[in-house]
Amino acid sequence: MVIGSDLALQRVLQALYRQRELGADPVGLVPVGRPEELAAARALGVPGAPVAAARAVLTGTARKLDLLVDDGGGVALGGVRISGGGTRRPGGRPGGWRSLWAKLAAAEQATVLVPDRTGPGAGPDGADGPGGSVRTGRTGTTGRPERGESARGEHSARLRVEADGRLLADVHRPVRVVQVTLPSGAAAGEGVMEIVVRAPGALLRARAASISVAGRGFGYEADGRPVGPVRARTWTVHAGCWGLLLPVTQDAD
Repeated sequence: MVIGSDLALQRVLQALYRQRELGADPVGLVPVGRPEELAAARALGVPGAPVAAARAVLTGTARKLDLLVDDGGGVALGGVRISGGGTRRPGGRPGGWRSLWAKLAAAEQATVLVPDRTGPGAGPDGADGPGGSVRTGRTGTTGRPERGESARGEHSARLRVEADGRLLADVHRPVRVVQVTLPSGAAAGEGVMEIVVRAPGALLRARAASISVAGRGFGYEADGRPVGPVRARTWTVHAGCWGLLLPVTQDAD
């Protein structure tokens, strides 16, 4: 049983994964912490009240859930976020040399927007290409960033992003945000992740079992916690690899 925040649960799952004991027994969680520290617990269906959560640990049933596992041995309960401006430190506190390194790398990688191409032949997996689960958002007509985007100071990074072997972004085109999430609710446990790649003038969505990202050096957030910088990282969905004790009413679909 874990008594603590999302971070405490994440650390327990990571330790169980590294010790090859993940999934041997279901995990119970009694959430303790500030509301922003319990976002993943709420999304998973854990009761917010300690008494109700403890009752679920004693009398609830285990629900099999997916987990994001990276090739460095890290795990994520809900998702991963990569932004061109580097990782954000909680509470606005200085991030030390890691945050400075990420900002310098992002500034070096920032580039002016090049004109977009959409439609057939726009790339290896364009809107009409072979990647059937990839959708392309509307592209601007001028191929230039809006004034509002420049005013916000958003940065772009040169990243290569592949999902199940399909190319979503390459280093020749800047990327602002890569968002990876595990579905919750009825869609949880399907063994896939939902991917959003946001670039100047374009938006790509995909569903896949794995995603690989490579670049000169980038930081990312796993469940809101800063990690990195790294040069490459691959995340894979481990379907139904762990069990969470939840109230019977929430697990009876």
